[in-house]
Amino acid sequence: MEIIRVREKIYQHFNAPSVALGNFDGVHLGHQEILRKTVESAHRKGRDAVVYTFDPHPRLVLKKVPDIPRITTPRERADILEHMGIDVLVLAEFTEDFAKQSPEDFVQNVLVEELGVKHLFIGTNYRFGKGRAGTPHILKDMAPELGFAVHVIPPVTANGVVVSSSRIREHLMNGEIREANELLGREFIIEGRVIHGHHRGKGLGFPTANIKPEVKLHPPEGVYAVYCRVGEEMYKAVMNIGYNPTFKDRRVSYEVHILDFDRNIYGQVIRVYLVERLRAEMTFASVDELREQIRRDVETSRRITTSSPIIP
Repeated sequence: MEIIRVREKIYQHFNAPSVALGNFDGVHLGHQEILRKTVESAHRKGRDAVVYTFDPHPRLVLKKVPDIPRITTPRERADILEHMGIDVLVLAEFTEDFAKQSPEDFVQNVLVEELGVKHLFIGTNYRFGKGRAGTPHILKDMAPELGFAVHVIPPVTANGVVVSSSRIREHLMNGEIREANELLGREFIIEGRVIHGHHRGKGLGFPTANIKPEVKLHPPEGVYAVYCRVGEEMYKAVMNIGYNPTFKDRRVSYEVHILDFDRNIYGQVIRVYLVERLRAEMTFASVDELREQIRRDVETSRRITTSSPIIP
């Protein structure tokens, strides 16, 4: 997949593309339906499947609010888009000047003149242009005269609720990992480089890979049943997120004990797939009590991951 970063204007020529518009944070089941339709439309006719999105998120520019916690990092999102068959990801810089464009100007200048769109795919709640005045209805009114078709994809529901990024964030912040994963259509990921920690795990008989995760939304402190990818290999594992209250640490740490694993992976980037939250962090009266609880956590995680194969 080709990634194009745009500061002012797109100069690349596309082959009568099918284009998906949206932020696609999380690339959840609803997003996947839009993307699947986009890829099917494009590849059926040998054309480009393009995702056009903004960076930074428009809300950060327009409302001057703190960064919205992302469900996926830019790299994770790009990996998923490529896996789904997207040919080109366009990351357009969103600025205050860009935000002043009317919906009509955005359609004419960006969609028609720069992208040369032939089939446009959006969700029902997609808004664009100055003051978010652009709607699917406006796009459908303009499209015939400008030579492209608009496909509005209805929301996707799972377990009776509409799938949305905000709902997934809520589940994750509450530690409701299984519920979040059901809406994502895959496991929530934490990725990071393995760094040196306090080396306490090895002394307890449960060596851990301490990771420095990328900036994104993270679930609350606690112990989690997880899978861990090291290189091309997938392992069962258990992860602790927190301050290690028994040892009174002041900084949050991310420690992964990889089951049936004994290799030096310092400096490597590993990817952790969360399956279920086992418990909150606890303070123990002694190291022996802590060791026994870790042993129970490992066995619980092994049982859960064995019965919960990773979502492909």
